[in-house]
Amino acid sequence: MAQWDPDSGKVRPTWEVSFSPWWVFVGCALAGVICAVIVFVTVLGGSAGDLPSGGRLVESGIALLGLIVAVFILVGPLLAWGLGFMLRSTTNDNVHILAFAVLGLAVGFMLGNLVGAGALIAPAAGVGAGAARWAISSRARL
Repeated sequence: MAQWDPDSGKVRPTWEVSFSPWWVFVGCALAGVICAVIVFVTVLGGSAGDLPSGGRLVESGIALLGLIVAVFILVGPLLAWGLGFMLRSTTNDNVHILAFAVLGLAVGFMLGNLVGAGALIAPAAGVGAGAARWAISSRARL
């Protein structure tokens, strides 16, 4: 839980599970891609003729993918570090995956409501965050 640091003369917390900055970035990008794909498939499958046709559909999908991935890359690392800090003494991978999914759900709902699509983005963000955390679990430093 905590360890004495003789250099600083203070007690500092120890991290039981950690990731390199590269793998945090990869996890955030992967979560963004998963979320964007889920949102795109949901919109594509749920609309009855309201979709743009042909090339506009591809352009809309690429713009959606880019926007969601950008938000995950900009906001994700800070949130991942904060959640990782809170879970630093827990080595159970399932707890980490569930916590990341719940965090993705909550943040997706809050940010999604800014554009009026909280109910659409929240589940996709939760699944994306949980799946990405599961995907990079093997890269954790224990």
